[in-house]
Amino acid sequence: MIDRPNCLICPVSSRLPSSWDGPVVDTRLALHNFQTFPDESRDFMLEMREAALRNLPPAQAAELSLLVELEARWENLRKTPSPDPEVVAATQDLQAKQKAYGAFHNRLVAYNKKYTPAHVPELLLNTPSRLGLWCRNMRDLCLQVEHDPQIPCPVHLLEKAHRWAERMSVRMNKDRLGRSAPPDTIGAVIEGLGGLVQWCDGLAAAATA
Repeated sequence: MIDRPNCLICPVSSRLPSSWDGPVVDTRLALHNFQTFPDESRDFMLEMREAALRNLPPAQAAELSLLVELEARWENLRKTPSPDPEVVAATQDLQAKQKAYGAFHNRLVAYNKKYTPAHVPELLLNTPSRLGLWCRNMRDLCLQVEHDPQIPCPVHLLEKAHRWAERMSVRMNKDRLGRSAPPDTIGAVIEGLGGLVQWCDGLAAAATA
């Protein structure tokens, strides 16, 4: 269980809490699932979540899309090393991560108080089947909000998916999926997630064969 960072830590040697260095989740339920259930159970949980995401009320779909984008933004920042070790750059980098975490945490708490099923951040997207299923879930969610003018383009969501895919391609010694220009519409994100679904399905099929 982690607490939201409340203040900026300035020295270069200072670090965020140890939870920033590995998988982090903000609810007791998610931590319990991560520690308790084997890979097959995690896959089953993703499949159950897929069914739950298919027909959300419009207001809930909009809120969830905003939540997963904030989640992806924080995770991307957390996994990206600071480009400059200087004091000012390190301080600004830490501050950006803390602000991103705070925005995600606040919306997660608000969403889970209002809606069911509660959103539980997925900690591991490290297999083709799991990443493919998550991308399919996010694509379906984006399809539900594609024409909502209040929903911004979820660029961080697609970046998160590509980041996991690139890690997987290195580990499995597979060709990386090519990237197009950064998306500027939800439709482009939907297309990008669809490409990742096909790439993951191909890897999973090859592994099974």
